[in-house]
Amino acid sequence: MATVVIVHAPEDTLPARALAEKIRQAKLDVVLEKTGDEFKEAFKGVAVAVALWSPRSIGQQQMSDDVTYAKGKTKIIHALMQNAKAPPPFTTEPAIDLTGWRGEDEFAPWRQLAKEVTSKAGVANLPPPTPRPPSGFFQPGAPPAGAAQQAAPAQQRSAPQQQQRPAQQPQRAAPPPRSAPAPRPAPQARQYEATAEPKKGGGMMVVAVITFIVVAALGGGGYWFWNQQQGAQAASAAWENIDPNDASAIRAFIATNPPPAAKAQAEEALRNLESTSWDAAQEAGDIATYEAFLRQFPESEHAIEANGQIQSIRVREQDEANAATATTTDTTTATTVAPDATGAPVPLTPPPAQQPAPEQQPVQQPTP
Repeated sequence: MATVVIVHAPEDTLPARALAEKIRQAKLDVVLEKTGDEFKEAFKGVAVAVALWSPRSIGQQQMSDDVTYAKGKTKIIHALMQNAKAPPPFTTEPAIDLTGWRGEDEFAPWRQLAKEVTSKAGVANLPPPTPRPPSGFFQPGAPPAGAAQQAAPAQQRSAPQQQQRPAQQPQRAAPPPRSAPAPRPAPQARQYEATAEPKKGGGMMVVAVITFIVVAALGGGGYWFWNQQQGAQAASAAWENIDPNDASAIRAFIATNPPPAAKAQAEEALRNLESTSWDAAQEAGDIATYEAFLRQFPESEHAIEANGQIQSIRVREQDEANAATATTTDTTTATTVAPDATGAPVPLTPPPAQQPAPEQQPVQQPTP
């Protein structure tokens, strides 16, 4: 089985895992989350490598060094996310932009990346995405399902009957010829004159009808305009009562199908709130703020990055807790004391050695 290595920054572990799951659909073995010697060992017999660039990794020298090493060992494919650009010296190399991808099989850049990976790995390409089922709504001009199949047997059944009908009907005898009608007398000239005279009052009736139609049209248009104005004013009043910092309230307002102007204003406010909330979460850099962002915007394009940051913070906090525990243990061991003969604790450091007293020389008495 061919092997694919994903080169990524530690902060991009979560999106790298999601990309690996999609690549494994092509029956490929994917390796990721490797550093140091394990990273170099992963390139033994590898078929292709994918460099995953993000706004967090483009400024990391270690990431650039890893991609350079991978480029010297195998074929490399650059994948971009969140509008990132590959840094030098990879700026001029082809790259596939996955910005906005949430795992859809029919996403065009993903299909291109999958084709590049399978082609360089020498395996079959992924099957085409499954077409989405029809919505089920009536489509004008389209016959219902099965109508053509039902109509064909009915026509086949009626055709023999139509062919048999002329044979079953008896032939009728031809009717006798009719005699030419007698010529009518010419009408008097007075009759034509009476017919040619216009009817009095007809023109006034036409003018009255046209006037009524025009007045009705103007009145209907005025009512429509008045109704639109009333709806816009009601939507504007409802929008003033919406908290611009409450994403759920803004979405509920959009779901009421307000007039286009009010709807566009609400959608713009929702985008601004998402951008502001994401900036605040990055500035705070704690789990609570990232989780609050995900609760308000679960479908945001920053959702994958937010989950990755939460995981990174938890790992870092666990490492700091383990380090603090180890430091406390070392300090306790160094300050351990033992009791002396009186029961009081004394340091374990041995006392200094005692020097022996000098020997006293005998005093000589003077000779008398």
